[in-house]
Amino acid sequence: MKVLIDRYDPDTGLRRTDTFEVENSACEGMTVMGLLNHISLHCDSTLAYYHHSVCDHGICGRCTLSVNGKVRLACLTPVTGYQELHLAPAAGRVVIRDLVTK
Repeated sequence: MKVLIDRYDPDTGLRRTDTFEVENSACEGMTVMGLLNHISLHCDSTLAYYHHSVCDHGICGRCTLSVNGKVRLACLTPVTGYQELHLAPAAGRVVIRDLVTK
């Protein structure tokens, strides 16, 4: 699966989009949060995104982001069925770093 992630570095003010390739077999049954965890652990440990111990319940909404242009919760949105994902901060939120917003 091709995964494009919009990044933002607050120290330089630079924005960019990084591309990652993740084996489809590794994505089976995963949510977007699981995919972000996988990318952070296996591809790029500098990726910033919101995750905490209560995630996977859709309660707090802090993991809200844009998935292929639609606002979704990363902890509840499955990645099954996608050939390509474009993950970006949700519109209207203040970007702190990468996918971390407030």
